[in-house]
Amino acid sequence: MNAVISKNEVPVVYSCHDGVEYLTIDIPNGWDDVKKLTKKVLRYNGKPFVFTGWNSDTLKCYFVGSNEVATVG
Repeated sequence: MNAVISKNEVPVVYSCHDGVEYLTIDIPNGWDDVKKLTKKVLRYNGKPFVFTGWNSDTLKCYFVGSNEVATVG
């Protein structure tokens, strides 16, 4: 049996509070990893999420569900 490394995928923790959806990502190398994600849109179950910030103490990066994204054609 073989496994294939998924490209462009990161493990996330999904949560929802008061109807607002969030994704949290563990960031192992601090700002060097965060800056690669700040201008990206993540899709989770087909829904877009945009960067909102990060916590340098806990090394976690945060995204919030948003419909304010466009596709560059």
